[in-house]
Amino acid sequence: MTSLLKLFLRWCTQVRDFGLQHVYTMRNLRVLSVAGCTLLSKQVLCGLTQLRNLEELELTNCPSATKEVRLYLKENMRRCLILD
Repeated sequence: MTSLLKLFLRWCTQVRDFGLQHVYTMRNLRVLSVAGCTLLSKQVLCGLTQLRNLEELELTNCPSATKEVRLYLKENMRRCLILD
């Protein structure tokens, strides 16, 4: 899965931290949507900064994507468009 460019987990309500942490290894990932994923923690969202090639991250209706988390992501992923 290292060549995967886009991953849409939209409204996958059973996605948890352990599952999303596997995404950290997808170094070629350009687009990720976790919109509607309600079981993710702030910590796992902040860990997405490891995805240095990410260009678009959708966080709509993700309760853990607080103002502070979005600000942290924007500061640490300057080339990535954060959609909320």
